Amino acid sequence: MTPVKGKTLFFGLMRTQLLTLLVLAVMTVMAVSTQAAIAVAWGAGICWLAHAWAGFQMWLHPKNADPRRQATAAIRAEVGKIAIALLLLWLSLKTTPELRNKEGAAALLLGFFITQVAGWIWLARATSAPIEHDVENKHDG
Repeated sequence: MTPVKGKTLFFGLMRTQLLTLLVLAVMTVMAVSTQAAIAVAWGAGICWLAHAWAGFQMWLHPKNADPRRQATAAIRAEVGKIAIALLLLWLSLKTTPELRNKEGAAALLLGFFITQVAGWIWLARATSAPIEHDVENKHDG
């Protein structure tokens, strides 16, 4: 298997994070409550939106395909991703009373971080080529 690159990498990350959002929401609604599931899904959605911005900057924006712009595109992508995530988390906690209690805030942040980790795992697996090891039998003679 060869490492995934470009638009395929972006769309794979988006699919992985959306699938994580759906699985988390279904598991939470079955195990806890609908309100907790909404909070988990909202947190996962914030993570997904931030990564959508970063992915657009890195892989889809037509001007950023120029090698001279790729470094600044990566910086814009990361700074934008962090700014979007922090702003949306802050706005959510500030404006939504259901998220101000411990359970709501925990569900929001848990959804965000689990989705983040799922994306990291997918990216790590998709961008690394398998390593073949030569196995040698060494016997002391």
